[in-house]
Amino acid sequence: MPELHLSLEYEWEPFTVAGRHLTFAEHRTARLYRNQCGHWGAAVYKWEGVLSEGPLAGKTGILIGETDDLRQRIKQYVSGTQKSGNVYWRENFLERGEIRLFVLRLKAVGLRAREVAASCLDLRDFSSGNRRVVYEQVLIMQEIERDDPGVWIVNRKL
Repeated sequence: MPELHLSLEYEWEPFTVAGRHLTFAEHRTARLYRNQCGHWGAAVYKWEGVLSEGPLAGKTGILIGETDDLRQRIKQYVSGTQKSGNVYWRENFLERGEIRLFVLRLKAVGLRAREVAASCLDLRDFSSGNRRVVYEQVLIMQEIERDDPGVWIVNRKL
């Protein structure tokens, strides 16, 4: 029977612009320049913050995603028109509190399969969309498994 074991050591680093960890509201008008942003390019990211209004006020919302272009993805959250995605997340989460953006920083990744003794993945390489999706989904599942009643996993699929 095939076996696969994945281990991740990571942290969520604040996404900064000119040294400041901006809220979503501030991102709406911020200009993002490569030399001012704490991260540029492909990423696994998380929007997180306590909702201050609406039916889920008081809960911490978490939305985890992945992209090959973080700057472009931020702007999609600001002005995108996808009703079941950008519009829903913006109106029901991102605009309802001091929601801030974080970027995944991997410290160690281990992948072990019965057929392969050990493998180490390049921690700096988020260029593979397949790899980013795996990280995104594993991190969402971890948040769901915590089963914290004070947390709303915004992009949880039922």
